[in-house]
Amino acid sequence: MVIFRREEMKSLDKMNKVNDYLIGFWKIIYLNGLWLVFSLLGLGIFGVGPATYAVTKYCFRWLHFKEEPAVFQSIWKYYKEAFKQSVLVSWVLIAIFTILIVNLFNVTEWYFQVANIFMFVMAIVGGTHIYNVMVALRFKNLREITRASLMMGIGYLHYTIILWTILIGTYYVLSSIYPSLLFLFGTGFTIFLITFVGNVIVKDFEEEPQEDEEIKKIYSKES
Repeated sequence: MVIFRREEMKSLDKMNKVNDYLIGFWKIIYLNGLWLVFSLLGLGIFGVGPATYAVTKYCFRWLHFKEEPAVFQSIWKYYKEAFKQSVLVSWVLIAIFTILIVNLFNVTEWYFQVANIFMFVMAIVGGTHIYNVMVALRFKNLREITRASLMMGIGYLHYTIILWTILIGTYYVLSSIYPSLLFLFGTGFTIFLITFVGNVIVKDFEEEPQEDEEIKKIYSKES
């Protein structure tokens, strides 16, 4: 009888885990839909940044603090929370990548092409965690946010490489086999995965020894 109950408990635990994964699966789809809606709410150019910030913050608090508040209300709250700064960040990123992509296709000298490719890679590495920095660390101006994001990207370069390898591989497979899933997951899965890696890095910050208290001071659980 005791053995039967233990097996029953194990089965219930497995069912709960499967249920949690399914809820997470649908939540990512829902977050992707909300990202699209709130991006359009800001007419794209004014909405992409705040929408990305909002979904990133929800995912970070979900992963880091195990919080699962009402999704729509939370996204709306976060969308308004750092509206101007997140818009500015999105504009800077769009401008940088636009210039680099145009240069890649227009510059003919090989050394300029190499320099552009290098700058493009550095922009990806530096820009990957910029919204993670905004939601998890207490930096006030764009310069500090950009520097911290670049340090996270380079300091944890192996995480960044693995992250983009998984993202590119996943979207390539989906586009080849199930293109419709690209619409369902879209940006939501990308933000979730980037935030997942950001959460791992933040946990590393928390586990640093006492001499790294300066890093810990900028971290805010209430962000």
